[in-house]
Parts: sequence; structure tokens; C-alpha cells
Amino acid sequence: MGLNTVIIGSGSSGSALAARLSEDDEHEVLLLEAGPDYPDRDSAPPSIRNPYDLAEDHDWGLEAYFVEPATSRRTLGYPRGRVVGGSSNVNASIAHRGTREDFAKWVALGNDRWDYDSVLPYYARLEADEEFGTDPHHSAVGPVAITRVDRARWPTAVVAVEESLLARGYPACPDHNAPDSTGVGSLPRNQAGEVQANGLFTYIHEARKRPNLTIRSGVTVRRLLFDGRRVSGVEVTTAGGTEVIPTDRVVLAAGAINTPHILTLSGVGPAEALTRLGIDPVCVLDGVGRNLQDHPLAFVVSVLKSDAPDRRYGALVALKTASAAVGEKDDIMLFPPVFEPSALLLDLDLGESKAMSVCGLVAKPRSTGWITVTSADPDVRPEIHLNFLAEPDDMSRLMEIVRLGHAVATSEPVARHVEEVLFPAAEIVADDDLLRDWLRANVSTGYHAAGTCRMGPSPDDGAVVDQRLRVHGLDGVWVADASIMPVITTGLTNLTAFMIGERAADLLGDVPGEPITTTPTTEDDRP
Repeated sequence: MGLNTVIIGSGSSGSALAARLSEDDEHEVLLLEAGPDYPDRDSAPPSIRNPYDLAEDHDWGLEAYFVEPATSRRTLGYPRGRVVGGSSNVNASIAHRGTREDFAKWVALGNDRWDYDSVLPYYARLEADEEFGTDPHHSAVGPVAITRVDRARWPTAVVAVEESLLARGYPACPDHNAPDSTGVGSLPRNQAGEVQANGLFTYIHEARKRPNLTIRSGVTVRRLLFDGRRVSGVEVTTAGGTEVIPTDRVVLAAGAINTPHILTLSGVGPAEALTRLGIDPVCVLDGVGRNLQDHPLAFVVSVLKSDAPDRRYGALVALKTASAAVGEKDDIMLFPPVFEPSALLLDLDLGESKAMSVCGLVAKPRSTGWITVTSADPDVRPEIHLNFLAEPDDMSRLMEIVRLGHAVATSEPVARHVEEVLFPAAEIVADDDLLRDWLRANVSTGYHAAGTCRMGPSPDDGAVVDQRLRVHGLDGVWVADASIMPVITTGLTNLTAFMIGERAADLLGDVPGEPITTTPTTEDDRP
């Protein structure tokens, strides 16, 4: 008898999971997505196809508090993809794996089946790396095209940033996804030519042809329904009203914001929240919505001279290195993208000029935030408290990043391409107190929400799912998205979200405790 699986959310993890599960024709898979679906590339708008811009037209409209106390600064937009393919369709197309050190932290928190050697085959299985696909730790035949943009196409100012960093003694890094890599080099990007290799155009493109996969778009999940502690259905809202989809097997892949929101509305969450909202508890799990992690980011913004490129480019090169402040391997990263200011949440009017932001992020942050569900009404979005810079080490590292970025932007060979450094002003960069105040007022985000339903052996210490991604205390409910990360991965999260979906397909095998066999898409099958 076949297994029926309802997957809530079609982002990076959900698209990979739906595609892999549906490779086994014994599985009937229903994939639910609140946003629209585009059945082919030609029907998708340019914003979804473009690998360099952050799309803004398929968004949940969330707002976040960046620092605490919440009243110290206004909320800012916190984009999340609302479309089949999810945030993989609207992000910056950077394909960066987690590191060996990241997964050692996962193991230390009781997740010994998620060490680096265990997850590496899943990273390889998802990719078709044009440059390094034949290397042992890579693949050339997975569904997600990985490439590095030819330096001949880089803006000259970006080339100068790489030259500057190499001249400062940072080692060259030809492959940021190689085990134990570090230094400065071209960034791997999930794009095929000039088209984004997102969940919609990769996993979903082929999988939608299978009769055992049904994709329902325009479906907003209100809550899960339970018979005791066993899931019995999913209550949803569609254009036709509210309906219940019966099932005894659900995977939440709605992302680190919406997954804990749905669980809480379903009676699965902290006792305080359920009592406050008047929701009957199904299972009290105090870790739901806690442990929110993201990468705090700051930028040194410069106006480029008139010979700047006439188009926008995303991040093409990056530095991974240990900070002087903390000294943990690759705990800071630096990028020099050429963007429109609006893409960086900056209120700047540059006219026809281009801006280059030598931006950097704390790649291994220590501050954690939380999600607060404020209403039992599913249409009321939760509060997002990122709580950036709460830990002194995060502040010290971001100060170091800004100072390095400013030094690069104001010295040769970069300075010859720069008309003016807009901000922060030199006097702010030079003064510790002024720089701390400036960062509290201006710290931004990598948009890498993770950790809000973290994996661990026991709910007593805040874990929400076990190593097989089953929600503690429930029957028939799994979580497979970035929310399960016990510790956020170094620098970026999208490739790890794909990896989690890949591995979840094996963990949700057709016989409990036994993985199904999934076969990577061949090179000839890739779109």
C-alpha cells in the first residue's frame, strides 16, 4: 500500500523533498504552497528568473525587530518567498555549503547522525557543479546547477576588491565548497546561464510531470488537526474557503518563521504561548519558535565612478576568514556586490549612479532571537525578534568587518573606482562607541532565518525534532527545513536547506526506520 504525504511549503527543503519522495511511485505526495505556481520558465516573471536581484514581488510581507529592546528601532521588512520554490526563488542565488565545524556543533548537541561525513553525500547529490563536479566531494549530475561567474564579466571594482584582499595576505580559495576551504575566491552560485537554479526550475520542473505528485498553490495552511497526538488532517484556506485535507503524515517545510507559527496555532508550542492565545495544547514543546538565528550584516556603501557597469550584479566573490576578535575558523565573511540601494534596505537616492557595498556578516553568530505568535488568527503574522548583537562577540566581529570593508573601499586598488564612500563616515569607523551605536541603528540581515524548531534528542532542553526529523511527542508530524538547524551554518543557508530536503526523503522512507532509495537526476534529465 502506498504512503500519502502532505508537505507544507515548497521552498528549498520542500521542493527537494517532494521531488525525491515522488521518485518512488509507491508514494502519493501532496505539496501545498500559499503563493502562486509557474508551470514553466516562460510563464515565470523576470524577478523569479533573474539570479542577481532579490525579488520583491512574491513576498509574505513580514516585518522584523532587528535589535532589542524592540522599541529602540523601527521594524524593517524581512522577505520570505511566497511562491512555489519559496525563498530559493527570491534570494541572491549563493550556493554555499555548511562547514565541517558547523556539523561538529550539531553532533555536540546530540545529533551524531548529522556529522559532516554523513551530510556530504546529500550536498553532492543535489548539485551539478560545472567547475568541480568530478571532484570526490562534488557531483556533476544533480538537479541544481552550480557555477562561478567568469572574472571577465565581473565589474572592475569587484575585481579590485578581490585583488585587495589577496594583497592583504588572505589565501586564495578556488572552491568555497571544498572541505576545509578558507580564504578569498569566486563564489559558487546556483544558476544555469542567466537563469536562477531555484527550487521551482530544478526539483519541481521535473517532478511535476509525475502522476503521484500533486502541487496545490494558493493554499494557506491554518493549522494541523489531531486525534490525540496523531495528526489527522490539515486545515487550509483556499479561494473557495476553508477545507480540511485528511492525512496521517505531514511534513512541515514552511521555513523558520512559518513552521513554528503553524505548530503553535495547532496546539504544539510553548505553554505560555498556548495559554496566552487560548489554544488547547496538543503537545507542549517550549523550543518551538525559540533559538532563532540569522547572520547579522553590515555594509560600507560607496558610489562608483561613471565607468561602473550598467547592470546589477549579485555577490561574485567572498572572503571567509577567522576574526581577530574571536578567532573561530571562518567566523566572518565579506562580499562586494554591486546592487541598487533598495535591495540592501537602504533609503538612498543615487540617481543614475551605482552603489557597491563591501558588506560583511558574522558567519557564526552567537546571539539568538525568537518568534512570538501574537494571535490565534492564522492571518496575523508572528512577531520576529532577531535580537542581533545581543552577544558581545557578535558586536566585536561586526565592528571588525566594517573596519575591514572601509579599509578596502578607501585604499588601492579599490579606491580608484570609488567616487565617494557614503557611509559609515570615517569618524564613525574610527571610534568604538560611535561604531557600536551606528551598528545598533544600521545592522541588517542575511535573510537566513534558522533554528526555530531545532533538532536534538530531548524536548527538555528545547529540541523540537529528533534526528529523523520527527516532532517530539507527536505521531505523523515531521519538520524538514532550516528551522531544524541546531546551529546556523556558516555564512549562508540555502544549499543546506536543499540538503535537508534531500536527506528528509531518505528519513521518510516507505518503511519506518528504513530509507527509501532515491536516484539523483541524471545530467540528461536536468532542465
